[in-house]
Amino acid sequence: MRGQIITRSGDRLLVEIRDKILRCAQRKKLPPLTVGDWVTVEQDSASTNEGVITELEERSTLLSRPDPFNQRRKPIASNIDQLLLVTASEPGIDQLQIDRIIVAAEASSIPLSIVINKVDLLSQDQRNSLKDKLKHYQEIGYPLIWISTLMSKDGEDDIEQLKQQLDGRCSVLVGPSGGGKSSIIKTLLPDGAESNKIAVGELARSIKQGKHTTSVSTLYHLNGYSEETSIIDSPGVREFGVWDLDENTIRGGFREFDLYLDQCRFSNCRHLSEPGCAVSKAVDNGEISTNRLESYRGLLEE
Repeated sequence: MRGQIITRSGDRLLVEIRDKILRCAQRKKLPPLTVGDWVTVEQDSASTNEGVITELEERSTLLSRPDPFNQRRKPIASNIDQLLLVTASEPGIDQLQIDRIIVAAEASSIPLSIVINKVDLLSQDQRNSLKDKLKHYQEIGYPLIWISTLMSKDGEDDIEQLKQQLDGRCSVLVGPSGGGKSSIIKTLLPDGAESNKIAVGELARSIKQGKHTTSVSTLYHLNGYSEETSIIDSPGVREFGVWDLDENTIRGGFREFDLYLDQCRFSNCRHLSEPGCAVSKAVDNGEISTNRLESYRGLLEE
């Protein structure tokens, strides 16, 4: 039977197969599996809700993170169309965290948009200031979506823009704790996503550690959208370390540098403090954000 993994915790997985959900283990010959994977399952018997995953289909995309206990990267989610980086407008936005996730997205060739949540907490002046602070992301190709899970009177921060971005795609919500991912999911799933809530509960009981289920990734289907519209809620920004990535891969997360790379005096310029660095000059000229260069240098040190 063909199904999709909707939740994983430890070595236990939940696989959705049409209108039923099976608790599954995986064959040892398979690589580590993750939420979003399409798999083949052998059910133990028609009277049980357990099975064994025997095959993994080829993944279209894979989001992963470094594993401190293993040289291989650990998968977070697969077969996804976009990353939605959710961060709250207050108490403040950490652009290093944003840039760390951008590097992870670019390393996985996954499009990314930035969702600024809780903008209802800002005055108009504060909102304008924040838009000016973050506009460079829009300028280099990362859409900014301004929302509040509360209904907006003027429509500017209405969640409808986010709904349009989600439609027809499998999206992963990532970002620091406190960004409002849970509130967004509750708003998008007014019926409470009962099938998924039951699934997570079943998984918790099966592994006897329900108190940890909020730290696992979970896939939710969205009703009222185009077919195949779904979201994956993933753990926080701490998952996206870049310490195992090489320097070229990290630099790939700073696409605005590309225009200047061949203009540096030295071909091996690292854009740190070398004389004749065209990237540093572009920052001085206001062509590249100072914060972005600082993030790049900070990530190289991780």
